[in-house]
Amino acid sequence: MIKKTPLYLLLAIAVLFSTSASFTSCKKDKDDDDDTFTYSSSTQTTLVTGFSLQADAEVLASLDSVHFTIDYDRGLIYNADSLPVGTKVTGLKVNVNFLNNVSSAVFSITGATQQADTTIEYTASMSQKLDFTGQTMLKVTSADGLQEKNYEVKVLVHKVNPDSLVWPVEWQRQLPGFSEGAMGCKAVEHDGQYLIMMYDGMACQLLTASSISQITWEKQSFIPPFTPQVSTLTATDKELYVLSTDGALYCSPDGLEWTSCGVTWHSLLGAYGDRVLGIMKGDDGYYHDEYPRSEGFTATHVEDGFPVSNSSGMIETDNSWTVSQQAMIVGGIDANGNLLADVWGYDGQRWGKINNIHSQTLPAIADATLVPYFTYRRLAGVRRYAIQPTWYVMGGRLGDGSLNDDIYLSSTQGITWSKADSTIAFPSYVPEFYGAQAIVSVESMTASGANYLPRRIQSPVTSWDCPFIYLIGGYDAQGELIPYVWRGVFNRMTNYPVY
Repeated sequence: MIKKTPLYLLLAIAVLFSTSASFTSCKKDKDDDDDTFTYSSSTQTTLVTGFSLQADAEVLASLDSVHFTIDYDRGLIYNADSLPVGTKVTGLKVNVNFLNNVSSAVFSITGATQQADTTIEYTASMSQKLDFTGQTMLKVTSADGLQEKNYEVKVLVHKVNPDSLVWPVEWQRQLPGFSEGAMGCKAVEHDGQYLIMMYDGMACQLLTASSISQITWEKQSFIPPFTPQVSTLTATDKELYVLSTDGALYCSPDGLEWTSCGVTWHSLLGAYGDRVLGIMKGDDGYYHDEYPRSEGFTATHVEDGFPVSNSSGMIETDNSWTVSQQAMIVGGIDANGNLLADVWGYDGQRWGKINNIHSQTLPAIADATLVPYFTYRRLAGVRRYAIQPTWYVMGGRLGDGSLNDDIYLSSTQGITWSKADSTIAFPSYVPEFYGAQAIVSVESMTASGANYLPRRIQSPVTSWDCPFIYLIGGYDAQGELIPYVWRGVFNRMTNYPVY
């Protein structure tokens, strides 16, 4: 089995061979005499080397750049990258190229929705349109009339929008370990495992699994020596941390045995490397703090407008603009009780406001879910798409007390944001939420050779990596724990990849 990680680039660049053979009879003049030139029985006498659609902006922009694969052995001509959903293929003009001169090339159309069953002889100047909604066959006869080859021509169209972010209801499943009376939960990645901590007011349930998609999780119960704020559970490279309801910070190597860290915080922002970052409240205001404190660290007053509570979870990620890793939080409430629409970033030493106030799109929001994922952008001039890292803000509580049901996107490392359109939106059956966790899990997709056409590579791809978003827990408008895990993905990512 050959496994490749796709870039999900929809490469649709027309590759036309330079030889564009003309049509001739089976006799050919040679050195101006009357000798008959007879081709051999080689398969090259009927080889199609190029197939393309002619430009038609009313059908689709850059239609003539759609790449078609020619599989001589199977007698197939098709576009590995399907056309956008809804593209009309009932009247298309084509260009065909051959390796050698041929005596005829005839299209046979049967079962089309608009064009009656017919045969059409192809010529280089052919202007007749073809309907590809039925079966289209191309019969090529060699110049000497001794060889024939039949190709089935397919113009493939996506049945669903490949750039839709989907959350199929059949992928919904019960929150692992959920039981009536559960008051809160938090999911994190720690020490090569996924971990969910759940609290019912008396005891904690600790659930672990090697895969976020795992159905059965290992379950252990314990009674902590403090009352945990489960929503503050955070994992660093080595330890787990959580705040008690009175703000005391506790740490644990495994989530079962907890030890006091000897510090008290107003809130816990998240993890950065082997440290956790928090907000400490002093007599004269709020301070940035960390645990364990790095050499030379001094607690400093928080910046004006910095969220001292209820920001999104802090996400640590690499980017191409900074030398060190960057962490990011969104929204929250500042020291004066103001609800914020700001994005703050941390570079390992200091915090700074990131988003551009002149292009403010994010609403003031508390307890939103922040997750790094992807979107696609179309490259100019060709039917080709590039995947781009994109930050998502989902869920959260708005200033009027309602819950946010929109998704906001940033492909500029949080500087500018836009509201996602209907292709990137939650379906109605996913409840509005705040305080949920989103984890991206890269999983292997496997293709059955019988179900997929071959792609433009020398060896067949039988599996590829696909990133899924898992949305875990959170709370509904009544503050009740949502007992579900939702799984989302771009349709395009689940399609058999084009290389």
